[in-house]
Amino acid sequence: MSSPLRAQCDLDLSFPFHTDGDPVDRLERVAVYMREQGLGAEAYLTGESVARLEARMAELLGKPAAVWFPTGTMAQGVAARIHCAKAGDHRLGLHPTSHLALHEEGGHEHLHGLETVICGDWHRTIRPDDLPEQAGCTIIELPQRHNGGALPDWETLVAIKAQAGDKGQTLHMDGARLWALPSAWPGHDLPEICEGFASVYASFYKDLGASGGAILAGDEDFAAEARLWLARMGGRLVSAWPMVPDALRVLDLRLGQIPDYVARAREIAVGVGDVPGLTITPNPPQVNMMHVRLDCDVPTAEAARDAAAKATKVWLGNRFWNFEWDPVPAMEIAIGERALAADPQRIIEAIRVMAAHVASHSTSG
Repeated sequence: MSSPLRAQCDLDLSFPFHTDGDPVDRLERVAVYMREQGLGAEAYLTGESVARLEARMAELLGKPAAVWFPTGTMAQGVAARIHCAKAGDHRLGLHPTSHLALHEEGGHEHLHGLETVICGDWHRTIRPDDLPEQAGCTIIELPQRHNGGALPDWETLVAIKAQAGDKGQTLHMDGARLWALPSAWPGHDLPEICEGFASVYASFYKDLGASGGAILAGDEDFAAEARLWLARMGGRLVSAWPMVPDALRVLDLRLGQIPDYVARAREIAVGVGDVPGLTITPNPPQVNMMHVRLDCDVPTAEAARDAAAKATKVWLGNRFWNFEWDPVPAMEIAIGERALAADPQRIIEAIRVMAAHVASHSTSG
């Protein structure tokens, strides 16, 4: 999305969240990285960069093997298909806010023949007793995007894993934004967090800011079958670059910055405080994301964002989530390099101006 008002702002918090969003700039940085790392031409995902990335991700997530996919949508559909086929049960458990339920045009149903079983409540994170009585696989999103990046507490996550084990039910983690999980659960690293999940998906462009791509991690048999489905679905790209080398680059560059992103999100939420017409969820933020929910309709919310942009030269975001199950408009704010480099008081002030506009509109109405 491009708008004259957004262009006038000197601080833009919309996607992409980092400082190398320009395509030409990115390609130059990838080229430099490839030369430094000795990475060259590769064909059909069989080269050094893919092998290096898959091995690194398997180790990072504590799984025996990993497979690169061009998109998370392809990766998660394949994971669900494999697990449901192995279980002999085509039912797939999904939280109502799941990306598969909301944003993939029913791909798991139309492409993979799976039946959706909704489990849990839109307005909260999943609990052990939300797991379906029967399903070939249940997908647990950590963190839950449409709850502002909310997470169950550690004891609840352990209980979810135990409940799935008691039911003989396979769990797959939608870890699109899993990079911040160790900051949410101090003392628990990614291998421990991923333990109990038969497979794990992570995105390289969400939070880390790569140009694209995803990873599926699991045991050796799972990875071998996932690689087969990758080919069957047309995902065996003729060339791995720029996406695969770019994923390696941003892992080196940003993985260590994630705790700072989380700390900045929490600092902003504290700075905003309690103001009429606005709620931050979750509060405090658990990862480097939060939702700013406005007590108004979408046109008023957009006008409030624009008022904040005019007053502060901060563009907070392009759109507001607005679903029939959760009709209050929610702006998603994710902290990356640009927000980390900025004066947090500017962001706090922009959010407060947005809230003041909503409160004023409510009073005048």
